[in-house]
Amino acid sequence: MLHDGGRVQPGAAATVFTRGDQVGAQPQARRQVRQLHNAVPKAQHMVVGRELRRLREAQKLSQLEAATQLGVSKYIICRNETGETPCRPDVLRKALQVYRATPEEEAHLLEVLDNAHRRRWWQEPEWRGVAKQKLHTLVTLEESAKLIRVYDRDRVPGMLQTPDYARAVIRVGMPPGASEEEIEKRVQFRLERQARFLGSESACYLCLLDEVTLIRGFGSKEVMRGQLGHLVELADDPRFGLHLVELSRLNLPTGIGQTMLFDFEEKLLPTVLYEGLHENGLVCQEADEVDQRSKSFDRLRNVSLSKKRTKQRLLDLLAKQ
Repeated sequence: MLHDGGRVQPGAAATVFTRGDQVGAQPQARRQVRQLHNAVPKAQHMVVGRELRRLREAQKLSQLEAATQLGVSKYIICRNETGETPCRPDVLRKALQVYRATPEEEAHLLEVLDNAHRRRWWQEPEWRGVAKQKLHTLVTLEESAKLIRVYDRDRVPGMLQTPDYARAVIRVGMPPGASEEEIEKRVQFRLERQARFLGSESACYLCLLDEVTLIRGFGSKEVMRGQLGHLVELADDPRFGLHLVELSRLNLPTGIGQTMLFDFEEKLLPTVLYEGLHENGLVCQEADEVDQRSKSFDRLRNVSLSKKRTKQRLLDLLAKQ
């Protein structure tokens, strides 16, 4: 259940893509947040990489020293630890020996890696051409997170969209001449993501709804009426926390832009920051940046309407449609 004043406590964040590593010294963070093109870190690969890093550091080995013992390059060690390049099973087994992992740790990480290599629903032929590279990361984060925190000042977030609203948003974002079939496949993919989230046992969704997205809208008055009605229904769902960011209120800290923060069980992953772009996406777990964005999100939430007042505002907007 998602309480009005509570949230899952995220673990300490760490860099996703790169960290500098000095031989014999404490590792120092080096920022490099990459766009998701061909390098697509799945949540499971991030889990394996985070544990490998923890085990390596427990043995006081630098990335270079570990690479020498494992017979691979430091570059591979770095990418394995960030999840950007999946760790090969043979390398993982050897690393676990070098890092003196316990039998329980070894069994757990081998299971996580095996799960990452299994074919997922979004890899089925029906979604070919729809599930772009950036969505591979996004979907695995959605499937693994205990709490998803979202703010989008351009549109109602995808997880909350009705089919008609999603269709209108996707149509606006598609290039001229896009077929209705292609648009519909993207709509169905979004609805499938929603269904799988709702089918999960305990994940919660905390959304800061910018009122401007409900006034400007997409589609038609009928589409917006349906979308507002859907949000009113979700406002009563204990797994959803909806807080409206008022359009008329002055000095709101809305400069954080589109934000998706994924919080996990403490032992699984640190908080992940995801930013969706038009064709790509950005993933970051750098401690300072994630912490700053989390605090900015909380500041905006603290000056947004409560769940109860948000529902009433949604009803007021619906009555005006």
